[in-house]
Amino acid sequence: MKQFEAEIISNRAVAPGWKELVLSWDKGAGQPEPGQFLSLRVSPRSDPLLRRPFAFSGMSEDGGRVSAIYQVRGPATSILAELAPGSAIDAIGPLGRGFPRPGPGELAILAAGGIGLGPVLFLAKSLAASTLVLGFREASALPRLDLPQGCVTCTDDGSSGFRGKPSEWISRNVPSGLVRLYGCGPAPMLAALAGLAAERSWASSLSAEQWMACGVGACMGCALRRSDGAGYLRACSDGPVFSADAGRPSPVDWNPRRPT
Repeated sequence: MKQFEAEIISNRAVAPGWKELVLSWDKGAGQPEPGQFLSLRVSPRSDPLLRRPFAFSGMSEDGGRVSAIYQVRGPATSILAELAPGSAIDAIGPLGRGFPRPGPGELAILAAGGIGLGPVLFLAKSLAASTLVLGFREASALPRLDLPQGCVTCTDDGSSGFRGKPSEWISRNVPSGLVRLYGCGPAPMLAALAGLAAERSWASSLSAEQWMACGVGACMGCALRRSDGAGYLRACSDGPVFSADAGRPSPVDWNPRRPT
């Protein structure tokens, strides 16, 4: 982890209300892993005061650039969306716990929706073999990105690909067996994936997208209740990826809290 000044290489729209940010990366900070995130101070002014977390969506082969996919939804991301290439931005990273690699013989099934697209796409590109299933509300929401070959798209209205949710496609098309289910996205999707993994006795690694202030576990602003009732987890430092059944957030706490 390191704090440094990054240069914005590009900041382009990839879908209505969504952008891909590409930054220079200080190699002295260490190599980000899929599922980890960086924290950005989007403005040198006091408003907005807090940093914002952004999951890594990729890294260049030479390690000199990283990317993040974000939704323009509040004052901080609106400021970020207006920053032009060549601008400098204060960054801290890499932060958090990333996705574990599949175990011996495990079939990797990856699911993502909404803001969860970035970290899962990064993971898919880092694995030699996997099945990637992406969910969107409608065809117009599909991002203009380089998606892996064989990627499955699902839409709520059936306007592109499979009509339904990623969990439904996986339930119908992935047979029981040695599987590790990966996921990141909206709370209902994560809850559905967790339920499917439990039903099929699959290993699972799910990422909780949560509003974080400090990003290092000090402020407790991203606390989530444990599913076993034994206290709380910090999404930034205990996660954001959770794999152990007892040590993951309660289903009612998958829902991310973010500023608007």
